[in-house]
Amino acid sequence: MRHFFLPPHPSMFSEPIQGVVDSAVKQGQLWRVKFQGSYWFARLYQANPSVTMEPGQSVKVIAIEGITLLVTPASFS
Repeated sequence: MRHFFLPPHPSMFSEPIQGVVDSAVKQGQLWRVKFQGSYWFARLYQANPSVTMEPGQSVKVIAIEGITLLVTPASFS
């Protein structure tokens, strides 16, 4: 039996790819990132309440989970 409603598992990229924050980041909510010419929903890969990001800031896209990108601030390793 196939289970169509299982939560997605992240698919990690072999290398981070640059994206750009499109909307203000609010913890616990999805926001938008421009990535490879399209706009995607995104969230922080590891939630950190001290991280703030503004529109226009670069991020590293490190994985995709369903239709949501998982990102870290570009200044992080």
